[in-house]
Amino acid sequence: MEIVASSGEAEYVQVHGGLLFVRRRIHGQYSRVPLEVLEASTEPPPDALDYRRVQADRFLLFLDPSLRQLPRELHLAVRGWSRRRVRAYWDGCAFVL
Repeated sequence: MEIVASSGEAEYVQVHGGLLFVRRRIHGQYSRVPLEVLEASTEPPPDALDYRRVQADRFLLFLDPSLRQLPRELHLAVRGWSRRRVRAYWDGCAFVL
């Protein structure tokens, strides 16, 4: 898995503790077509000890154990004006393939 992040994203993660946690979230679970998306955070979740650790260039990446298959590329982006957050994209897509 290749982590695609510019120096801006890497610096954002470093400033916020140097750890990035990525997990999958199901939207519309009770609808006809539920959609799986990735959620990224610099705050550790309660079950962080179960996450898979991956060393990126300038920070540590922790992946949710429910991600059985990994993307070829994990794209990171910092979004938002008033409340900036890190977003994770599966092979460049907003949803999990």
